[in-house]
Amino acid sequence: MTSATSPIILKWDPKSLEIRTLTVERLLEPLVTQVTTLVNTSNKGPSGKKKGRSKKAHVLAASVEQATQNFLEKGEQIAKESQDLKEELIAAVEDVRKQGRQENAVQEGCA
Repeated sequence: MTSATSPIILKWDPKSLEIRTLTVERLLEPLVTQVTTLVNTSNKGPSGKKKGRSKKAHVLAASVEQATQNFLEKGEQIAKESQDLKEELIAAVEDVRKQGRQENAVQEGCA
C-alpha cells in the first residue's frame, strides 16, 4: 500500500447545494453566509472609494482566519462523530489546513 494520495476534486454547483444532515447544515450555514457576503460584496463593481489598501484589510483577514479555524474544528468534530463521512471530512479538513498554511506563507512573504 502506498502513501501517495490523489487530490480531492469536488464538482458541485453551490446554487443547487443541498445539505441533508441538519447538524452539518447548522455548522456550515455561518460559513456559507460569510463567503456569500464576501462574494456578493466584491461583485458590486468599483466603488467611489480611494484606490489602494483597505484600512480594514486586517479585520477581514482575521475574520476569514477565524471562520476557517471554526470550519476546521467543526469538521474534525463531525468526522469523529460520523463513521459515514469520516474519511471525506478528514481529507477535506486536511486540504483546508494545507491551503491555509500556504496562504499564511504567502502573506508572510508579502509583509
